[in-house]
Amino acid sequence: MTKQTSPARQEILDAASSVFAEEGFAGARVDEIARRAGINKAMLYYHVGNKQALYTAVLTRNFDRMEESLDQALAQGGPAIERLEVVITGIARTLRHLPDHPRIVLREFASSGENLEPEVLERMVRVLGTVRDVLAAGIRSGEFRTTDPVMTHLALVGASLILSTVAPLRERISEIDPGIEASDGADVGGFLADLLLHGIAMPGTGEAT
Repeated sequence: MTKQTSPARQEILDAASSVFAEEGFAGARVDEIARRAGINKAMLYYHVGNKQALYTAVLTRNFDRMEESLDQALAQGGPAIERLEVVITGIARTLRHLPDHPRIVLREFASSGENLEPEVLERMVRVLGTVRDVLAAGIRSGEFRTTDPVMTHLALVGASLILSTVAPLRERISEIDPGIEASDGADVGGFLADLLLHGIAMPGTGEAT
């Protein structure tokens, strides 16, 4: 469950999230985070801690929100294929409400997670476990063929992260080639769920006659 936080701590984490997304961990400055939060550094350290503590708190908050969202969505049960669709759309929906998160996590992917503390990794593993459990249930029921759960998880999460950050680039590309439509708030989760679960080939394509 998401922990309750004080308004001051919440504002600090919101400010820290935006700075980390813009500058990365190495480039972020505590002075700037405090300025955006409207407090002095002493109060920032009191409520959260140093820069590493800030970074960890931002990411654990985000992953806790994602985990809670998925748990609520999956509580209704149903066939594995429907639950996997819920997972995919749930991850995309959570990222839409946490616009800084994709940029922060993509930076960490590029650096092998060098700034991720164990408590952040533990939360990432819990989200991975949700995907693994749904895949395992689908394999047992015959809904899914056997597939690597880690690779499947990384594929859907990685695609969600990238598609959540490319809207400005799509708009610039569309100015060069009008045939490429700019982002219009498309349903990223629905698109990924359809692509992963159904592919792009028409039914029967490639089948032997």
